[in-house]
Amino acid sequence: MTMLDFSFYVTTPRLAITYFNPTKESHIDFTFEMYKDYTKVDENGNIEHIMPGRAAAIELIEARVTEIESTGYGRYCVSVLAPPSGPDDDTANRVQNATPVGLVGLNLRGPGTPPLPDIGINLLPSARGKGYALEAMKGLSDYYDREKGVTELLGYCDDDNTASKKVLRRAGFELLGERNIWVSQKSPAQVVTGEQPKSVLVWTRGLEKDPKDYGL
Repeated sequence: MTMLDFSFYVTTPRLAITYFNPTKESHIDFTFEMYKDYTKVDENGNIEHIMPGRAAAIELIEARVTEIESTGYGRYCVSVLAPPSGPDDDTANRVQNATPVGLVGLNLRGPGTPPLPDIGINLLPSARGKGYALEAMKGLSDYYDREKGVTELLGYCDDDNTASKKVLRRAGFELLGERNIWVSQKSPAQVVTGEQPKSVLVWTRGLEKDPKDYGL
């Protein structure tokens, strides 16, 4: 298992892409804010909040750290770079003082799903409509291409998610069609009602073989 170096960052013109750090207050605050209204349904039909407090936010961040350490894939924090404080301000300091606004990830869904990572983005409402989604997706995918040689990517979205379809298309993905995919994960990025395949639109980029060879 590779231990994460929390000084790691990738920058784009306006953004910093970093590991989520369970000891950084701004990352904890952001995670709680992002998911505080998300709920899940247990086996008895009871509804409970997934993110009841900061302790739950820290636990989620720690799980994300473990995921990237063990698989090389996972969710990264997207932050708006702080403006330069002066002519000698360096990039590392601007990253350290950046404001978290979302997350971007390359995820391996596990057994029963195509053996390729899929890219996803989730931003706070206040950060949407500014081009950050495309910028973050390109920043992370370029990093995986350049440093890890990962060029075959998938993207999933619902048919009525116009914003996601637009971003995926602008990021160079092509629509394959509608498929039943086991997209569910232990994540508060969705309301969990049970493990079952979901009908989603599948997008592809850089596939080297026929989609059927990947189970698509």
